[in-house]
Amino acid sequence: MTVPVFPVEGEARWRLPSSSPVVRHGLCALAQPCLRQPQQTARFQFHEATVLLVVSGQMRLAFAGHEIVVDATRPALVLVDAGSCVDIVKTPGGAERCFRSVFMTIASALLENYSATSSLVGGVERTAAGPVQVMPLDDDMASTLWHLIESVEIRPVSDERLTYRLLELLSALAERGHVFCPPRHTDTVARLHALMGRAPHRHWTAREAGRELAMSEAPLRRRLAAEQERFETILSDIRMHHGMMLLQTTAWSIPRIAEACGYQSRARFSERFRTRFGCLPSAIR
Repeated sequence: MTVPVFPVEGEARWRLPSSSPVVRHGLCALAQPCLRQPQQTARFQFHEATVLLVVSGQMRLAFAGHEIVVDATRPALVLVDAGSCVDIVKTPGGAERCFRSVFMTIASALLENYSATSSLVGGVERTAAGPVQVMPLDDDMASTLWHLIESVEIRPVSDERLTYRLLELLSALAERGHVFCPPRHTDTVARLHALMGRAPHRHWTAREAGRELAMSEAPLRRRLAAEQERFETILSDIRMHHGMMLLQTTAWSIPRIAEACGYQSRARFSERFRTRFGCLPSAIR
């Protein structure tokens, strides 16, 4: 497959070769959702800081009484803080008659390290009223973002070089007055998300997860209870969001997606998915 090289005008400019999310553990993840029909997702949870770019169609985000609409005809970056819960409506459009976007998450540990060491962050006063910021995509920012995407997806580089390119993106955002808020979750929840998010298909138990976090099951559950969280709720949410992403970015069958999310039964996966998002997995496509 021939991959367009930046800069290419129009929707083809941001087309990625992969048909499934690419994850660089501890650094970032990159995906390209693509939908042929409108989709409404209630209470979508952004577990990590996220950079969004609508390439084709329109996206509407609603949160805490606010609403933001982003259209591919007016290129803009959408920045969403970690821990944000947002209602999202995606509407197909453009020459491709689909909704397509670039979806990149930035690992909380990297973001926290940048916030603690960068001299740029301290001087930035956020003007956003909520957890979502929108900024126009100028040529310099587009070049910076594309260079980063190439490093993850098209011509992958080492973790060390990728770290520098992620920090370059964060610095470019800060120079324009846009910084991410620190993750809202405490250390235990964040570590649990990072651990199980790397392998949502595994048969996770609180005992096994606690062992990998160097604690027994009882202290893990006590810490989660103190943070008003439950192990089972966190695991289910991770799996459902993973399933939602796979439905939007791959042509996999629903049984295969169910298995990738840790379910041997398609019916059980579909039931949990409908409980979480209000529709069956088959309705996404």
